[in-house]
Amino acid sequence: MRHPFEEIVMRVYTQHSAIPVYLIADLSASMGFEGYSRKLDVLADFSAALGYSAYRTGDPFAFIGCDSTVRMDFFQPLTRTKTAGQRIYAQLRDFTPRESSARGILGAPGLMGRTRSLIFLCSDFHFSLALTGQILTALAYHTVVPVVLWDTMELEVPPTGIATFREAETGRRRTLWLRTSYRQRIQKAYTERRENLTDFFLAFGLRPLFMIDKFDAGAMTRYFYE
Repeated sequence: MRHPFEEIVMRVYTQHSAIPVYLIADLSASMGFEGYSRKLDVLADFSAALGYSAYRTGDPFAFIGCDSTVRMDFFQPLTRTKTAGQRIYAQLRDFTPRESSARGILGAPGLMGRTRSLIFLCSDFHFSLALTGQILTALAYHTVVPVVLWDTMELEVPPTGIATFREAETGRRRTLWLRTSYRQRIQKAYTERRENLTDFFLAFGLRPLFMIDKFDAGAMTRYFYE
């Protein structure tokens, strides 16, 4: 029985040959957010599934993890080994992010070859659209799938009263008094953020995949066949 994620990733091109598959991942502090699940754990599940799918179809797989710089301890060069995704999975599960910046993603193309590749760009994209645009421009030669990792608890706001939040980018906790108007502003801001991100990606000819709370192989399959 085939893995539900198998082969659909590699069918972006009409004629299949060995396609380098890269997972470029944001490892900044906001990715350590833990609500219904920890974003890095969702990323770990995705890495394992993608690495295994690439192995099954004979495509080389690579992982490039970045925060303020490209992290060489999270650099997996292109390989066809079966266990590459699992190694990244274990490493991500044990990792606690500290850096507030994700600008290191701009250095990822320097670790890639000249062959046109399929790139999964995984982040919560809690950084500026200006930086997002710089990243997409740097990767414009390749086929890019933006994978937006969010957690429902980032979007849910408690009723009025005292509430403690973890700041998305820094990971610091803040205690706030929530009036009804402030609660509504937070909810509106997240709705607008999703719309703005979607429109921004579409302007680059890209359709984002929002992965909320968990890795969903079925959602990835539907993304490629819609």
